[in-house]
Amino acid sequence: MKVLIFFFIVIATDVYGSVPDYFPHCKKSDPQIEKCFLDAVESMRPRLKSGIPEVNVPALDPFTVPTLKLDRTASNLRLKATLRNMKALGGSNFKIEKFKLNLNNKYLAEVRLSIPKLVVAGDYDVRGSRILTVDINGKGKLRGNFSAIYVVAKGPAKPIVKDNVEYLQVDKVITKVKIGHGHIALDDSDSPAAASSAATFFNASPGIVLDILNPLVEETTAAVLKAFLNKILGGIPIKDILTDETNTS
Repeated sequence: MKVLIFFFIVIATDVYGSVPDYFPHCKKSDPQIEKCFLDAVESMRPRLKSGIPEVNVPALDPFTVPTLKLDRTASNLRLKATLRNMKALGGSNFKIEKFKLNLNNKYLAEVRLSIPKLVVAGDYDVRGSRILTVDINGKGKLRGNFSAIYVVAKGPAKPIVKDNVEYLQVDKVITKVKIGHGHIALDDSDSPAAASSAATFFNASPGIVLDILNPLVEETTAAVLKAFLNKILGGIPIKDILTDETNTS
């Protein structure tokens, strides 16, 4: 799911100026600016797979998240977990279903995309947690296969001024995530029986568990997206992000 970050980073860097010369050119006045961005994404797809260090764009395959802390309590869920060294493979096979950009409304953007399959792996540490009637505690290795993934992300940005130069910062990101199917394996050397039981529970009814976890998945995706976006946008002036005939010098 974190693979969605790459698309917004492309939007943020798909311009002239401080970005590499090979980036495609899109102008703010272009009546088909959305198509320009979509064409740009396709032309840059090979580079996105391995990342673009010049503008801090991370590699898409594998996409790495060093640390994630999860904390949510609901009627059928109590989850406190830390995930480390998470890697996801398969994001480069994304398909953009729809893209909308409204430059007259706080730089509002919305993207819908699908990912056929993601393979994830990393370290987990779960304490005092429960899903439905199953207690989940332990520390070990997580591996998972997830398929038929659909993501919608949207949100506005606003201009800020630093050293007399305008930059964009994202106000808020809202995401909707749907995962069609999943299968996991847990490797806990201290509590192998508990890990096996938890994995069996998930794999027996992945749809039910994923529905319960969905609000947490969406919140986490939105938070990670906002942090990464603002890190990238904070180093690229607006005039380099959205150019026009009047400011292409």
